[in-house]
Amino acid sequence: MLQSTVDINFILNLFSAENIKAAFSYSFNEPWFFTEFSFLFVFGFFLIIYSFIVEKNKWKNVYIILFSLFFYYKSSGPFLGLFILMIISDYLFAKYIANQEGLKKKLLLYLSLVYSLSFLLYFKYSDFVVLNLNQFAGTHFALNNLFLPIGISFYTFQSISYLVDVYRNELAPAKRFSDYAFYMTFFPHLVAGPIVRAKDFLPQIASPNIIDSRLYKESILRILMGLMKKLFIADYLGKYVTILHATPNGFSGFEHFMSMYAYSFQIYFDFSGYSDIAIGIALLLGYRLKDNFDGPYLASNITIFWRKWHISLSNWLKDYIYIPLGGSRHGVFKTYLFLLITMLIGGFWHGADWRFMFWGLAHGLALVLHKIWSTYVKINPKNMLFSFLGVVLTFNFVSICWIFFRSSSFEIAFESINSIFTKINFLEAYTFTMARPEITILILLSMLIVFTPFKVKNFLIEKSYKLPAFTYIILITLTLQLIIQFKDDLIQPFIYFQF
Repeated sequence: MLQSTVDINFILNLFSAENIKAAFSYSFNEPWFFTEFSFLFVFGFFLIIYSFIVEKNKWKNVYIILFSLFFYYKSSGPFLGLFILMIISDYLFAKYIANQEGLKKKLLLYLSLVYSLSFLLYFKYSDFVVLNLNQFAGTHFALNNLFLPIGISFYTFQSISYLVDVYRNELAPAKRFSDYAFYMTFFPHLVAGPIVRAKDFLPQIASPNIIDSRLYKESILRILMGLMKKLFIADYLGKYVTILHATPNGFSGFEHFMSMYAYSFQIYFDFSGYSDIAIGIALLLGYRLKDNFDGPYLASNITIFWRKWHISLSNWLKDYIYIPLGGSRHGVFKTYLFLLITMLIGGFWHGADWRFMFWGLAHGLALVLHKIWSTYVKINPKNMLFSFLGVVLTFNFVSICWIFFRSSSFEIAFESINSIFTKINFLEAYTFTMARPEITILILLSMLIVFTPFKVKNFLIEKSYKLPAFTYIILITLTLQLIIQFKDDLIQPFIYFQF
């Protein structure tokens, strides 16, 4: 009797006025994301209703669009209106572009691109321009301190790819506004990618994947892997990295060295974890998003790294920046120049700060140097020694560059790098292990995961698909329990939310 009373009170509390009000409110400081218990709870109810209408494509699409808009509202509140305005305008622009020829068609494309980019440039970069004008031109303009709408970098790039593909006649404009709205608002990839191409996604709206046992298991495994990456590796490592970067002077060179690796694994597991969850949720609904990571830290050179890291962004930069600039069609010097410009834009896309520009420039120079190297030095890709050395060199270069990504200023970044190269004492490894056993174990576990050969990973994944269904129910229960257990202390917003 007592247990029944407790259960009833728990249910009544869930539907209290306070909780209902919270469910329909938003917070700029605490945006909704996949590891929030409130999202998982609401998503469970979403799936229950979805199961009844999954065969009714029209109603199912409307249902997903409405939930996606609600999801974005919980992340960015009134900026939902801005997002809807962009969707409507780009849908109309694409219609007009497809029906024009020659100069008029080109002018419409330019107008649509300027319009789409104007929102991103204003909200993300206006304060950067004002700050630099004040610093270098001696002006005294006030900063706007604008809130950056969640996901605006991602959905702006999606919008641009759609408009350009229509202009190039590589894609027919969506016949129905609801189809384009579905593509743009689809909540799994809405706020932090992957950047989805319309030509890959629009055909799935009319013909989604059939959710069979294999797809169901794949989707659940993706979601669980993403949650584990985020909650039990990235967030733990992130705590240590945050402490060190808050007071960099108080840590030794070896601590900075370990922090560099900790952040390399943190950002990978954080972002690939989000991508796994997004891909898994999309699969659960019958839609397939392309992989955004393909073992990037196993890359034996920087060129391969950029084919494996944030694949949707890398391909976007190649198709809509590098190739339109001229690619490799105008001689060696211009090829290198276009590479540098592309990576500078990629860096600036990540954030309105010179640190991101520097990060992009460093990667651009590395790509140029690798092209020069590969022109004059031919190495057998099957040579295990050179492949191993290439992985070590590439991973460490990428890790050093991540310091500029994480640090709040150039001063802190260079101080950290200086400590690594001039103040490191590897004899501190033992004391570090004794003082920070959890961080040591997580870094070793991270290394094991990211450097395990693909054959081994694929073998384990294929075996997991053969497990009985009740095993997945147990895994879901355990994962949700762990989220509830550690939520207050560990869960942080996904790193790429800020971009």
